[in-house]
Amino acid sequence: EKPWLFNRPGRDANYDASAPDVADLDPADEEAYCKALKLTQDAYDAAYDALKESEPKVGAGQAGGSLPGCPESGLSCADELAEISTKLNKKYAEALDKWCTENIDGADIIVGQGGEVVMLNMAWQANQAIADRVVRAVRTNRTVYAGLSASTMVCAKSMEMTGEIQPGWIEAFAADAKYLSRKNFDAKDLDGDGIAANVLGALPLLEAPIAMRPHYTDAWAEQVLQKNLLAEKEFEAETRIEVPDDLVRSSNDGCEVACKLLSFVSRYADDQDRPIFVPLRNGNCIEVTTHFKATKLYEKYRVIA
Repeated sequence: EKPWLFNRPGRDANYDASAPDVADLDPADEEAYCKALKLTQDAYDAAYDALKESEPKVGAGQAGGSLPGCPESGLSCADELAEISTKLNKKYAEALDKWCTENIDGADIIVGQGGEVVMLNMAWQANQAIADRVVRAVRTNRTVYAGLSASTMVCAKSMEMTGEIQPGWIEAFAADAKYLSRKNFDAKDLDGDGIAANVLGALPLLEAPIAMRPHYTDAWAEQVLQKNLLAEKEFEAETRIEVPDDLVRSSNDGCEVACKLLSFVSRYADDQDRPIFVPLRNGNCIEVTTHFKATKLYEKYRVIA
């Protein structure tokens, strides 16, 4: 909804009213953005029927299509939104900076909500200028970030391990990697090795090669183990350091063991592509503390609940 740019009424249990009163706002810019935003909603409504009353329209919102949510430009709805959003972020940079200074730099804590992780990640992909400010505020110890479910997954290296990703969703709702900020995404992140660029967490607060599976149940155990075995194989091949077998074999059992494995791998590997998947059961909480030594960022992961 771009609260730093557009005047909007609030929505109960979702967001507060916003009144930035940007003096030089061009009504045509607001109209174009709202149109692009509506396309993503139309695509979502067509691609996902929560009440199971009709078959999802696979292809909605995708590039070059004619189903609901498909832009006339030939782009996907995610790319259409990211293209317009990025232009507005640059055009009204002064208004954006003012809002970020007041609401991000001046915050003691920023709390992220849960929800549809693909849609939330798309919102961050389309607003990398805001993501950059959140990352800077957290890493300079100005503020604390607390994530819940989807808002935790988008901070990780990958948000791919979720049952919420339906057929056609990535094609419709994941923006092109060209929109990701080069301040926080480097060539290794974007080369597609280990993690496809379209499932990278678009709020890159965490430097370690972590992926999370919130609401974890035993049904995910084998998939988590296989993912972590692949990560172990890459790590040992590249570093010639052997990972303790108990860390990998037990990494699908609990958050504590997986965090130890993650800390071990991230301590020695700067070029790890395949992420460590951390099973996060309901009620679990991971604390991440950071510090810089010279220019290198170090992270410590521990389970506190």
